[in-house]
Amino acid sequence: SGRINVAGINEVGSGYSGPTVADERVFVTDRLVEPKQVERVHCFDSETGRTLWSHEYDCPYTISYQAGPRASVTIEDDRAFALGAMGHLHVYDAGTGAILWKKDLNEKYKVRMPIWGIAAAPLIYEDLVILHIGGSDGACIVALDKKSGEEVWTALRDRAQYAAPILIEQGGEDVVVCWTGDSVAGLEAATGKLFWRVPFPARKMPIGVATPVVNNNRMFMTSFYD
Repeated sequence: SGRINVAGINEVGSGYSGPTVADERVFVTDRLVEPKQVERVHCFDSETGRTLWSHEYDCPYTISYQAGPRASVTIEDDRAFALGAMGHLHVYDAGTGAILWKKDLNEKYKVRMPIWGIAAAPLIYEDLVILHIGGSDGACIVALDKKSGEEVWTALRDRAQYAAPILIEQGGEDVVVCWTGDSVAGLEAATGKLFWRVPFPARKMPIGVATPVVNNNRMFMTSFYD
């Protein structure tokens, strides 16, 4: 399903994601509701604004603030990783827009959908794409093989929040830090093994959006209510 347009002209619709600039291209996502509800991923020439390719796919929303996707597109080498607000993950050839693989994460992992949808940009670690989605049965955080889309590991029974996971080095280990709706947790990047977890329940609702910031030996989180 979905349609790819190459070298056409598109107006960008509504959405919340920031643009991503890489290799003289600009990637941005948006949403249309007429004649039907779709999310779109666009790639523009960074100098001229010319549309290089655009892909749309059916995506009815059940979330609040329905103006469009939240997560910025992640670029690594010749791949573009785009995660939609309802859990549609598409991996494209960044230059041509060809779909390398795709997953409906909501369907596969029975996501306990956050009120405002899925917002965390994908994190690439070696051969993995790591995603904060709030899946059921211990799949709040999911790592897939970045080339095939096959599951490598899942972790945490927490509710989802909106902050993107980050990678730090701790005790000589590569650690993925995930600020979820219930905790801040450090996972072994390669396996998802839990190194540490600090409970951080929301007073009213999971609402943390800002990416954790690390400075020297301290890490900072900030949220509206907490």
